[in-house]
Amino acid sequence: MLLDRQRLDPVEALRRLTPLQGQEPRAPYIALAARLAGFTRDQLEVALHARKAVKSTLMRTTLHITAADEYPAYHQLARQPRLRRLHKAHAQLDLAQVTAELEGWFEAKARANDEIRERVQRYDGVPDTDYGPIMFARTLLPLVQLPPAGAWDDRRRPRFGVDPRPLPSPADAATIALKRYLAAFGPASRRDIAAWAGVPQADFAQALARVSTVCFRDEKGVELLDLPNLPLPPASTRMPVRFLSRWDQATLAHADRDRIMAPEIQALKLGLAGDQTVTVDGRIVASWLWRRAGDPVEIEITAHLELAHKARDRMGAEARRLGRWLVPEARKVHVTGV
Repeated sequence: MLLDRQRLDPVEALRRLTPLQGQEPRAPYIALAARLAGFTRDQLEVALHARKAVKSTLMRTTLHITAADEYPAYHQLARQPRLRRLHKAHAQLDLAQVTAELEGWFEAKARANDEIRERVQRYDGVPDTDYGPIMFARTLLPLVQLPPAGAWDDRRRPRFGVDPRPLPSPADAATIALKRYLAAFGPASRRDIAAWAGVPQADFAQALARVSTVCFRDEKGVELLDLPNLPLPPASTRMPVRFLSRWDQATLAHADRDRIMAPEIQALKLGLAGDQTVTVDGRIVASWLWRRAGDPVEIEITAHLELAHKARDRMGAEARRLGRWLVPEARKVHVTGV
C-alpha cells in the first residue's frame, strides 16, 4: 500500500499488512497513515476497544498490533522457538498443568506485569529476573494487552488477559502467516520469511510444502517465492515519498536490506534502531522526527544521501500532509531539513 493509499477499514489493513510493530505506541498509527486514505487515529482506537484488533508480543519477541481474528496464528507461530526452549529448560515441570493453572488465575481478573512476575516465580526453576517470568507466561498463554493499551496517547502500564480464541496447530499457524507474508512482501527468500517472523526456517517447512508458490531468482541467484498471480510492478514504476513509522514493516520484512536501503547507509541501522524513516523512489534516504511547539507542528528531516531538488520538493509536500494528520487542529506545519 505504499504505491497508492487505499480506503480500507484499519482491521482489514492489518490483515493485509501482517501485524504492525507497536513497540512504540504511536508507530502503528503512523504506519497506517502512510498507507490508508482517510485514516484517523480514532478508527484504530475503536477497533482496539472493540477487541477487533489486539496488541501483544509477537514476532521477534516485540509488541505488535494485529487483526484479532488472526492473532492466534501469529501467536502460535512466534512462540514455537520459545516453547521448545521452555520444555528443555523446565523438564521438571508439567507445563500442561502449569498452563491450566495460570489460565485459571487470569480468568479471575486482568493482571499487570508485577503480578505475573510474582505469580510465575513460584514455579521451580523460573529465573528470578524482571523479564524471564513474563516471557514464561507469554509463551504458555496467548496474553494480550487489554484496552486502553494501544491507544495513541495511552502511557499507563498495561494489564493482560488471555485471548479466548483456540490456537491453530503450529503447521496451520505457519501456513496462515506464510500466505499473509507473501501476499504483502513477496517475492521473498526463505531467509527473508524466517527473519520477518523471528523463527527458524524449519518452522515454515510444512507451510511451504502446503502453499502453492511461484519462483523467481534475484540478481545473486537466490530463490524468491511468491503467491501465484500477484502483480509485479515494473522496475520503472514511480514510487511516491512515504514517511514510515518506527520499525516499519517495510524496513524489517526482508533479511536483505538492499531492497529498501542503499548499502552506503546501512551502517546507520536506521530501521533496526527504530528511526522513523523516509523513502524516495522506494528506498530509505532520510530519517524524521516531529514535535508540537505551541501551534506549529514541526517535522524535522535528516537526509542521509544527496537528494535531487524535485525529491526534496516531494518530501516537503508529504511532510506537510503528515503534519496536518498528526495534529489536525494545528494551523501551521514547519518542515526543516529539505
